[in-house]
Amino acid sequence: MLWLCLVIVQYIGYAIQRALQEFIGRCLLERKEDLVRYMKVYQVFSARHYIYVALLALLSLVMCACDAPFAAPMPAANPSPTATQAPCTASPQRPGDSVKTISSGGLKRSFLLHLPPAYGKFLQPLVIGYHGYSWTMQQMERVTQFNDKADKVGFLLALPQGVDSPPSWNAGNGAYGPTGDADDVQFTHDLLTMLKKNYCVDSHRIYLVGFSLGGGMVYRLACTLHDQITAIATVSGAYYPFGNCHPSHPLPVMEMHGQADTQAPYGGNPSAHMAAVQDYLRRWQSLDTCTGSSQTFFQQGDVTGIEWTHCAAGSRVIHYRVGNGGHSWSMSKSINTSDVVWQFFDSVR
Repeated sequence: MLWLCLVIVQYIGYAIQRALQEFIGRCLLERKEDLVRYMKVYQVFSARHYIYVALLALLSLVMCACDAPFAAPMPAANPSPTATQAPCTASPQRPGDSVKTISSGGLKRSFLLHLPPAYGKFLQPLVIGYHGYSWTMQQMERVTQFNDKADKVGFLLALPQGVDSPPSWNAGNGAYGPTGDADDVQFTHDLLTMLKKNYCVDSHRIYLVGFSLGGGMVYRLACTLHDQITAIATVSGAYYPFGNCHPSHPLPVMEMHGQADTQAPYGGNPSAHMAAVQDYLRRWQSLDTCTGSSQTFFQQGDVTGIEWTHCAAGSRVIHYRVGNGGHSWSMSKSINTSDVVWQFFDSVR
C-alpha cells in the first residue's frame, strides 16, 4: 500500500509541474507588457509547488498508513533459547508450488506443497493449513497468501485437501459436511511422517492453522497428534466434540473469531453440536494449566487481543476478538490475519 501512495504523490507532482510549464508557455504568447506580471505569478506558483507536493505526500502517507492492515503486536513471550539452523540432508527440491499425493487409510490423499526460495540448506519450520468446508487447498493458499509469507520469512507450507464433494474434514461428532471413510487424523500423521523424512523440516517447529471447519480439524489434531505439534492457530473455527483431549504437554494456542459470525457463531450453536468460543478457550486454559487472569494486550478498531497468563511450560492461550467480524479469514481492516498467525507461530519455538 505504501508504494502505491508514493506513486500517486509522484504523479501529482508531475501533473503540477506540467501545468506550470503550460502556464509559462501561455505567458510568452501574451503581450510583452503582461509578461512581467505573469512571471511574478509563476514565481509564486513555483515556490508553492514544492510545498503542495510535500503536503500531499505527507497526507497520502498518513491516509495509507491508517487504511493498511497490520499485524497486531503479540504479548511478550518467555525468552526461548536461540535456535541454531541445522543443515538439511534431504534431496534437493525445486522451490514453489507442487501438488503431491500420498496413500493414507486406503485412499489417495493430495496436498499442495510450497517451498520457499531459500529452501534446501537448513531445516525450516513447517506450517500445515486446513481449509474450510467446501474449499480447496488452492483456495486456502489464495485467501491466506501464506505462500507469499513463506517466501519472505522462510518456512515450508503444506495445504492438505479434504475429501468428498464438497470437500470436508472429520473434525468431530456432528461436523458439517460428509467425509465418507476418510481418516483425517491418520492422513495428517502420514503427511507429517513423509514430510519430515523427505524434506528440510524442523521437527521442533511444526505449526497447524485452520479456517472454519479446518479450525475444528486443527483442534482435534492438537488433541490426538500433540506430540508432533509445536503450536496451533484457528480462525473462525467450528469446534465439535470428538472425545477426550489429553495432550502430553502444554500447547500454545491462538484463536481469532468475529462476534458477528453467523456460520460458526461466537456463542456456539448447540443444535449443531458446535461449541462456543469461550468454551473452547476455557478448555485450553485448563489443558495448559493457565493460573493467571486474562489480560488485554491489544486494542485497535474493533479488534481486542486477550491473553491468559501463567500457563504451564511457557505455553500461551491468545484470543483476538473482532467485534464486527463475520465468517471470513480477513475479518477486519485493523489487522492482517496471516501476519498475526505467523507472528504467533514465530514466537513459539
